[in-house]
Amino acid sequence: MSELLDAVRAGRVQDIPGLVKPLSAADRKTELAALKAFRTEMRGWPWDQWRERRKAGHALLVAGAGCHTGAAATAAWIGAREIREGLGLPHAELLDLLAERDPGWLGDVAHRLAGRASTAQLDHPLIAGLVRLAGCPVPTTDAFVHGWAEATPSHGRLLPALRADPLVRIMVPRLFETAELPSPLGWYGDAEEPHHWPTALTVLAEEGVVERSLLVDSSIARLLRGGAPGDLGFFLNLLRRLAPTADEEREHLADWIGMAADGPSTVAGYAQGVLARLALAGDLPVRSLADMSRSVLFRPEKKLVRAQLVLLGKVLRADGGSAGELLPVVAEAFGHEDTAVQERALKLVARHLSAVGAEPRAELVLAAASLSPVHRARGTEVFGELPTGPDPVPYEEILPPAPVPARLAPAPAGLAELVEEVVALVVSREEAASFERTLDGLVRHAYRDRAALADALKDALADCWWLDGGPEQDRDRRFSRIPDGVEVVAASICEQVSVTALWNTRSRAAVRQSCAHTVLNGVTEARLWEAAFLLRTRPLPFLLATPTWETGALDPDVLVERLSEYQRLCATPAPVDFAQALLRVRRDSDPEAARAAAALGTPEADRLAAWLSGDGTALPALDSAEEPRQPAADEPAEEGRRWLE
Repeated sequence: MSELLDAVRAGRVQDIPGLVKPLSAADRKTELAALKAFRTEMRGWPWDQWRERRKAGHALLVAGAGCHTGAAATAAWIGAREIREGLGLPHAELLDLLAERDPGWLGDVAHRLAGRASTAQLDHPLIAGLVRLAGCPVPTTDAFVHGWAEATPSHGRLLPALRADPLVRIMVPRLFETAELPSPLGWYGDAEEPHHWPTALTVLAEEGVVERSLLVDSSIARLLRGGAPGDLGFFLNLLRRLAPTADEEREHLADWIGMAADGPSTVAGYAQGVLARLALAGDLPVRSLADMSRSVLFRPEKKLVRAQLVLLGKVLRADGGSAGELLPVVAEAFGHEDTAVQERALKLVARHLSAVGAEPRAELVLAAASLSPVHRARGTEVFGELPTGPDPVPYEEILPPAPVPARLAPAPAGLAELVEEVVALVVSREEAASFERTLDGLVRHAYRDRAALADALKDALADCWWLDGGPEQDRDRRFSRIPDGVEVVAASICEQVSVTALWNTRSRAAVRQSCAHTVLNGVTEARLWEAAFLLRTRPLPFLLATPTWETGALDPDVLVERLSEYQRLCATPAPVDFAQALLRVRRDSDPEAARAAAALGTPEADRLAAWLSGDGTALPALDSAEEPRQPAADEPAEEGRRWLE
């Protein structure tokens, strides 16, 4: 084994450059073959050697980069995911080792690394160092630009760093061209923050470091293009700080109209304000104002609609001759879904109606037919007799019919059918109805012949992790955290989880959770742990809580029949199972069910009768009867039946 490979295996990254530099081309080729073999060996290392893999990976990366001769192969080696494992690079060692190479070769490697979208952002320090050594043009890929932005100091150090950065004139224009905005540009909570990118770029524009016109034009272009709200917030904040002049605003007249019509609310509001200034200054043609208003008046944001009507009112007061072109636009708001908008538009039209001729007036009368009944009386006062609106379209139901309640199919009767259902649930875990039927089927079959059921389950579920012969404590620990649906019940039937673990899990105190999903999952898990425990200690003939309908509802007369059968078999209901049954039972049924339950005379039947009759108003809680003693770890499962009897 060579000294270089020894250093790589030991992870001595700092020693690699000194070991590679003296090697000849032939020696590097020989060492590269050994490094590739070691790379293959590392792929087979187990996951628990991640520390060794990380140390050796960094050393291997530096050594391989130094031994490769081609730029493409070197870049591919440096960017290999399996070596770097998503981590950063030992940039100092790489630059030290590669500095002796030809500048053209270094520039080629730099641009190849910058073209790797998956790693270029992390590799920015290395790429920037290679560019400095090569004296080549700076890469401008999206990932490299993102890396440059993230490497730039933030807060109070941002502006001095940008002033001193020789790449700022190249990189700043690219910030407006990347598909997504680099995340550091949006790292501020207050738009007035003095030490963030919008402020820094504004200062650079004032100092002439960056062209102001470039920032203005690029910001407007990005706002017009649209994008994520956070990205648009940055460009809008920057544009506000740049405070475009009247000439700059006039140059982008079409852009403002496009933003007001289709932009997000904040962008449209800003564009609307710019257009309002231009309109009141006489720099916005009436035709352009009319076109823009047609779009804005039908936006869902009431604030924008009201502001547009106010603007139209100001323009009409200043220039009465524009009424013939603007009032028909205002009248289009007669069909707005908000009656308050209709009222504002009607008042505005009434105020300036005398300034229009016969043809525009006829157009306004036709538009008034869209007024809601609330404003038709006022419309008649303004226009005279209004045309009748179109006949209402007869209602046609397009929704599918409401689903018809369906009864839940009974539990699988045959052993083969039950095992098939269990396998399907283990693989998919999707349908609640199948879960209920299968859980009840497991309980029923285990009550009759648990040994036969266990043999069938072991054959069908041979690939399950709990049948791989691992330590029992590992299985107990995992099932104690997550029951994995019916798997914990199947594992209990196959005696792959200890009775002690099931007892501890079933009897532990409930923990209050802030997440509603966790609490609801806990209900199902409590049922599973209880069923798995009782299968090994006091098997139940069937479950009481299995619903009779696919909606999860349980008919009270069915629950009464089940309690009666329990009484006949001298079986004691399981607390969690019975509590779930009470929560599922339908209370709006025939009172005969309550009388039948009371006639049984058992404690559970009495609770059911009180629940059905309305006397039991509180939600049912688990039975507070004394819990059985904890079994010894080595106590046979068959003897455990005495605990609850």
